[in-house]
Amino acid sequence: MTDEPPAGPSTATAARPYAFDPATALGWKNIGLDGLGCFLRSVEAVLLHRGYGAREVAQGLAAPLDLVRRGDWYGPMSEFGACTARWHLTGIGTGERQWPRIAALVTSGTPVVLMPDAHHWPGDEYEGKEHFHHHMVLAHRLDEDGLHLLDTDAPASEGFRRVIPVTEGLGRSCTRYAVLERVEHPVAHRPEELAARLVPGSLLPLAQDIAELRAFHDRVWSGARLPLLLAKGMDVLVLGDIQPQLFVLGHALAGSDDRRTAEVSTACLEAAARAQKLGLLLLGLHRFRAEGVYAMAHEEVAMLAASLDVLLDAMCRYAGAVRPRAAGDGTRLVRRLRGETHWCFGEDKPLPELSFG
Repeated sequence: MTDEPPAGPSTATAARPYAFDPATALGWKNIGLDGLGCFLRSVEAVLLHRGYGAREVAQGLAAPLDLVRRGDWYGPMSEFGACTARWHLTGIGTGERQWPRIAALVTSGTPVVLMPDAHHWPGDEYEGKEHFHHHMVLAHRLDEDGLHLLDTDAPASEGFRRVIPVTEGLGRSCTRYAVLERVEHPVAHRPEELAARLVPGSLLPLAQDIAELRAFHDRVWSGARLPLLLAKGMDVLVLGDIQPQLFVLGHALAGSDDRRTAEVSTACLEAAARAQKLGLLLLGLHRFRAEGVYAMAHEEVAMLAASLDVLLDAMCRYAGAVRPRAAGDGTRLVRRLRGETHWCFGEDKPLPELSFG
């Protein structure tokens, strides 16, 4: 794979602005984290720019469920039917090496998803404090004013837009970026066609993921106060992996005239809403750091597993299949959680020993 920039947008799409627009985005009712995290909102903005509608976005991002993701890549899901996100990584303190390439891409009309080093990122809560990678934005223009961004954390009154002046600190923050490649033309599929392709392959992984969640709740985590980094990693796992997969699959299968497909869609969206509740609760609890409030999140893990049970039953009815038998001891979920925690908050160093209590 070469470092040549991806083909730029067509003349028709070049005139369409990049935007975070809740009115046209997928399921954006209150905040940018409604269904999709900051990374997928950035991917969505590129797809909308390329002529996708919300329905095509959902169908282009949907895949068989793999909630507690397998494999050793701890960054965000990056392989989709609609596109592939190719990541470019460098070590802390060397982000300026990547800035010239980022500047060239954005100037040429190729948007870039930035996952900046918070220590150098202007205005970040960890600026000058921690080398965390905890947020992503879409850089889509570079001019005399600076780098123009779409940012779910920017004020809604300003269209979720920010402009960052080009400084030495901006360059140093550019330790991680992704470019969307192989962006397919938008195609609307019948929900029944997608269900036939995506549901059968979700049955066993979902059963295994439910077993992992239940073991994590029952035997691994007591509900005691979590170390801050683990707590932060958990909301990344829930809001970055679990919620979006359920959300996009539910929307991808929506509107079906087939009762079984419609049941799967409804169950997916209900489970996504439960996952969002857990993730947002964890985000809020970081402020208080009290054992009692973490017990609330602990019970939400059990509620999420129960919601996923309903989804698995609906999927089995769709497929005419017996519910798969699966066991779990929480080990895979813990490994995933530690990996994602290190990816976002490891600062190029081994994590300290993190106990679940």
